[in-house]
Amino acid sequence: MILKIGKILPRILMYIFLFALLAFSTIPLLQVFVNSFRTNADVLRRPFGLPAQWVFNNWRETWVVGDYGTALMNSFIIASVVIVLVLIVVGLAAYAMSKLEFRGREFFIGYFFVAIALPGFLSMVPIFFLFNNIGLINTRASLMILYTAWQIPFNMLLLRTFLGGIPREIEEAAKIDGCSELQAFIHITVPIAKSIFMTIAILVFVNVWNEFLLANTFIMSDHLRPASTRFVRFIGEFSRDMARIYTGAAITTLPIIVMYLLFSRRFIEGMSSGSVKG
Repeated sequence: MILKIGKILPRILMYIFLFALLAFSTIPLLQVFVNSFRTNADVLRRPFGLPAQWVFNNWRETWVVGDYGTALMNSFIIASVVIVLVLIVVGLAAYAMSKLEFRGREFFIGYFFVAIALPGFLSMVPIFFLFNNIGLINTRASLMILYTAWQIPFNMLLLRTFLGGIPREIEEAAKIDGCSELQAFIHITVPIAKSIFMTIAILVFVNVWNEFLLANTFIMSDHLRPASTRFVRFIGEFSRDMARIYTGAAITTLPIIVMYLLFSRRFIEGMSSGSVKG
């Protein structure tokens, strides 16, 4: 009897932990969507719980007032360009770091570790003055450059760990058959690492989509602002419309949820295969 309890108890504790983690993750998200169907007075009076009266015109009004059609398009354009740039740069860099021998390789690996450790906001002021001098302030290009640069270190090291587990003999065999190093990377390494590339693309998309500080600092024109900054339209000097802020948060979060439902299997495959390779 004691032996059975000793076997069952760890499993029970594991399920309790997983259930608590699930509740911790989903309850705030569900509350955001519930609050998007409430009046502002109802939200301010009782932020948690079900609405006293369900309001179904918040979404339409918030969409129009916040100009979320333009905002979502800006976010998609910026995120798509950043994903392409990050995958190209990270793929080539990780391949070189894991497969090629060259002077200074260990220095660059250490440099990327340091880049991860340093908070990004430390460089915001000099970057702002630099971009202002070269005319990049208030352009989508400014965010594309910054997001690409800030997404490279972690994802490069993640991909390097995966590629390090692929036998070098596979690329060498391709080179014997006449492939160059670049051709071996494109035709051999990329198909093998397809799952981890997909994982990186999802990580970059989520990080870029949710980023607020840079977008609110470097973009001033409303027609260029991404979706993550739109809720500021509902914040005044002496008041704030919490119902529309929650609705804007729900509109912004919805594409992330849809993407996760579509690609969650690929994401988990990429993360698990990367850990096994490492």
